[in-house]
Amino acid sequence: MKARVVVSYLIIIAMGAVWAIPLYAMVVGSLKNLSEVMTSSVLSPPTAIDPSNLASAAGRLAVPLLNTAIVVIPVALAAAFVGAMGAYALMRLAGSIRDGLITGIAVATYLPYQVALVPLVDFMKTLGLYNTLPGLALAFSIFYIPFATLMMFIFMTALPRQVVEAAEIDGASDFTLFRSVVLPLMGPGYVSTAIFLTIQGWNNLFIPLVLTRGYGKHVMLTLFSFTGQTGNVYNQMYAAALIASLPPLLVFVALGRYFIRGLLALGTGGKA
Repeated sequence: MKARVVVSYLIIIAMGAVWAIPLYAMVVGSLKNLSEVMTSSVLSPPTAIDPSNLASAAGRLAVPLLNTAIVVIPVALAAAFVGAMGAYALMRLAGSIRDGLITGIAVATYLPYQVALVPLVDFMKTLGLYNTLPGLALAFSIFYIPFATLMMFIFMTALPRQVVEAAEIDGASDFTLFRSVVLPLMGPGYVSTAIFLTIQGWNNLFIPLVLTRGYGKHVMLTLFSFTGQTGNVYNQMYAAALIASLPPLLVFVALGRYFIRGLLALGTGGKA
């Protein structure tokens, strides 16, 4: 048994080391000057620390980071909540109708963004929301609410049925049942879904690329702008990538235990 534990820890440490290599490369690359980053190994530490790369990248990313946070975080929280309501409604439906709706939601969730490209742009222009932050938020919501509904329904199937049935016997209405019983029990699932949608929205390049002009509406567009047509300033690219990746990384580190608790709830009938 001890040998299995040791092997498990070794595997976890190895996976963590592999995951940390790109982060380490970004950190050391962002601290090198241009000549050193062009001539040295990507994993070699800097001979002299040059903080100007981080300062320059932070100046260019300040507004896009704020715009992305304003759009992505509220959309993730709202989509997870709407998804919870949709999942509860699906749970209350009869079996055949529910299965058909879930199948339709699953198909809509896994359709690629490119399928809806032309109608999405036309829709935003009709509403006057093209190249605006509200339009970007609406587009994210259109794509993320079905996924949130599917995720929350999966979590909802792990709820202890006796608690819900006891509230029904007491005569609780659907609204009271959802607000006072289901939603509190769905806390880990809600946080897990919101974290996942936040990371998805933060790293999404395609939707901002087709719905906005310039590079200031989303951090991934600004990060993309560091790639030049005639050459790349790699040390600034490393610095920009490091800064852009820190917010979702910090969110996951801060709330990761809730994400894991939500995943565990799937296998424990909501008791995690």
